[in-house]
Amino acid sequence: MKFIYTFFITTFLCLGFGKATAQTVPAGLDTLLTRALDSMHLVLQNKGMGAAVVLSDGTVWTGAAGISSEWPPVDVNTSHIFNIGSVNKTITAAAILQMVDDGLLALNDSLHSWLDTFQYINPNITIRQLLRHQSGIFDVIGAQDYQPVMAADQDSVWQLADVITTFIEPALFAPGAAFSYSNTNYMLLGLIIETVSGMPYHEDIRERFLGPLALTSFNIPPYEPYTEPVAHVWLDTTGDGVPDDAHDFFSNWDSWFSSAGPAGSYFSTPADVANWMHILMRGDLLSPAMMTSMKSTVTTPFPGGTKYGLGIMERNILNQKAWGHGGDAGYSASVWYFPGKDISIAVLNNDGAKNSWTLIPTVSALLKSYEVYLAQSTTAKEPMPALFEGTTFPNPFVESFLVDAKLPEGASEIHFQLTDASGRQVSEKTFAASVGEQRFVLNGLGELSPGTYFLSGILDGITLSGQKVLVKSE
Repeated sequence: MKFIYTFFITTFLCLGFGKATAQTVPAGLDTLLTRALDSMHLVLQNKGMGAAVVLSDGTVWTGAAGISSEWPPVDVNTSHIFNIGSVNKTITAAAILQMVDDGLLALNDSLHSWLDTFQYINPNITIRQLLRHQSGIFDVIGAQDYQPVMAADQDSVWQLADVITTFIEPALFAPGAAFSYSNTNYMLLGLIIETVSGMPYHEDIRERFLGPLALTSFNIPPYEPYTEPVAHVWLDTTGDGVPDDAHDFFSNWDSWFSSAGPAGSYFSTPADVANWMHILMRGDLLSPAMMTSMKSTVTTPFPGGTKYGLGIMERNILNQKAWGHGGDAGYSASVWYFPGKDISIAVLNNDGAKNSWTLIPTVSALLKSYEVYLAQSTTAKEPMPALFEGTTFPNPFVESFLVDAKLPEGASEIHFQLTDASGRQVSEKTFAASVGEQRFVLNGLGELSPGTYFLSGILDGITLSGQKVLVKSE
């Protein structure tokens, strides 16, 4: 089954899509970011952590501090993967919202339109209420028996519907009446993805996002094998207040991973999850209207004045607006996109004594280091203002694709270049340009081999920062 994806170019086509381009972070910035991460590791006194910063041109900085295991002694490194917990919800939400964009369902569809009835779950709850945690549905992961049952049979693989049926309790409030964070909402959304797509939710997500975006470190046990080394998680398994290396148990805990599923079971490197947040929140996966809906928030009781949209959190960090999510599942994760800087920052931690809120200061320290570098460097420049906005469609393409663009005042000529993964130019085209909305057609691409291609542009002789990735289909 193939999907057509619609991606959006923002900020002068400056998206570094999926994997970073072959660029390196300037030495001065690397030094500042590394020092910040090392310092925060000492402040937190956690076992280990990894971090990544994706810059506006697609360049990725990665760093690591602390240990994965004591015996054998292994330090955390940038290839280690961590469980990202509820950051997973941004992926599940994006799949649902892309289905809405494709006309396959609607945000105001009720549960009974797509799923059978569950005890204690109002069938009139809407998809929008699930996404925004306004359903009132009890969080089954918080049920008294949930964790003992999952621990009693570590090797069992649960179906999402069985998890809900087994552990559901009466609703907390009427749909839409309040906000209450519930993992059950995202289990139900996973079931809706399966109903609409006709395949397991994790297969849909891989075909829809992870494969085309080359986010190769992402995987979800027990359905997919680990593709990178796993940073060992440290938990107090004996109750003596001392963290223990729980890797052998946790990494094979099929019952937990299968039951949490679309609410929080994916693993990733910091670089890949930072890239994911960069791609998503720059608007490259969803229509502008859907991005507006995603960013329509409600207040929450979470720290820092955090608000919640459709699978995404909003808050300020160092007086900068940030969109992202935290996650806690033994590991903890904090991943944020800063639209004012067009950068994303991910911090992943393997110490169960530190939750995702305790990682915000590390995110702040990395952001501050980036700001210091910009201020100190005579060659560094702030990201370009968002004067060019538009869409590319379809992606994957076959014979041609369109670029619908809104050009800045004074624009007269735009030149597009398409290169393959080796950097070889395979197509170019120049168009007359004028201020406002225009459509450009890049055709004659039928002879290109299937694969990944990079679209870049020159506007009135000025090279636009970064590149846009497109996928050529059969």
